[in-house]
Amino acid sequence: MLIPTRRLILQWGCFTIFLALLAISAPAQIPDKFTNLQILPKDIGKRELLDAMKSFTSALGVRCQHCHLGEEGKPLTTFDFVSDTKAAKQTARVMLQMVQAINNEHLAKVANKFTPVNCNTCHHGENRPPQLLDDILFETMMTSGASEAIKKYHELREKYYGGAVYDFREGMLNRLASRLSTAKKNDEALAMLKLNTEVNPNSAMAYFFMAEIYLEKGEKAAAIENYKKTLALAPDNPFAKKKLEELSKP
Repeated sequence: MLIPTRRLILQWGCFTIFLALLAISAPAQIPDKFTNLQILPKDIGKRELLDAMKSFTSALGVRCQHCHLGEEGKPLTTFDFVSDTKAAKQTARVMLQMVQAINNEHLAKVANKFTPVNCNTCHHGENRPPQLLDDILFETMMTSGASEAIKKYHELREKYYGGAVYDFREGMLNRLASRLSTAKKNDEALAMLKLNTEVNPNSAMAYFFMAEIYLEKGEKAAAIENYKKTLALAPDNPFAKKKLEELSKP
């Protein structure tokens, strides 16, 4: 079985080859003048238009027929690019207007300049922008329990780890645990923190949060154990030091 990172490299490698072949063959199939341009400049050049289309397909992980009338594998000369019958094309126009408004109207007013947004800012190679991973796991936890949430995490990690679709860093699981604890789901929060220490064994904050939850549950020995693990990884953590000192008093 291919490891996830290698699989993603191969997938994107194949897609890059497709785009390179498209760049070579497409200009000859694209007309010199364009009609029904409503968002893109009406005087846009052939190369600029092709580059824009390539950026859309790459960001969403789709091909031309996603928005335009045409069949997969057929020459672009057979596509009806003028037609507006596909809902995806209408949606794309709205999304482009949104991107332009964010960059030209909103970010332009920010004193410290931000990187302009684009399609990939939200889509990360997926047709529909994915939910945040902690939202998915929280919903799974609340509806199906901890075991199903852990299973879902491993499924998504196997498929997407190494890419930009989901955040698999330790902070995500810590945030999820905090959210569950706030919802009075301490056992479920502990399950997510234990998962975090399995995949991120050097996460001092995961052990610290576990200690805090154990302390809230009245399990002093488990709290002390996890405060000690926190300090083993982060000796300068002042909160863990203070709590451990308080719990160690007679």
